[in-house]
Amino acid sequence: MSTEDKANIYAPCKQYKRKEPDYSVSEEIAKAIGGNFRIIPTFAKGQYEYVLKRHYSLERNELLSCRWEQYKKNIEQREFAPFQFPDVRDLHFHNCVIRFLPNESIHRFPQYNKKMRAGPGVDFVGQIPIPQELLMKRITKPL
Repeated sequence: MSTEDKANIYAPCKQYKRKEPDYSVSEEIAKAIGGNFRIIPTFAKGQYEYVLKRHYSLERNELLSCRWEQYKKNIEQREFAPFQFPDVRDLHFHNCVIRFLPNESIHRFPQYNKKMRAGPGVDFVGQIPIPQELLMKRITKPL
């Protein structure tokens, strides 16, 4: 679904304007914060959470509820695709900042390293050498 289709889906909701949350302190907020906690947190934190919870509820936010209804009506048109999460190996620390740079990741480059196999053998050049770890003697008896 393209961006234009999304804009057309939410066209009936253009009449509602996005509102800012009201952070004014009232007696109702103070009672709600004090009544919902056994241990009272800092008042500013409690007020912030309470205001945002009320502001982004579907009952009070007309724009959010309108868009949710339009989303439910047009769910059949949605294209389902698997999630594509960014790889943690693509995060690089550069200039004191963590940045997402997938082009600079080492794990995306092909590896041309030759790896040794255990035991003697023959390839197109000649005999394959035995790795040094297999040539070392292991002591089985204690000294």
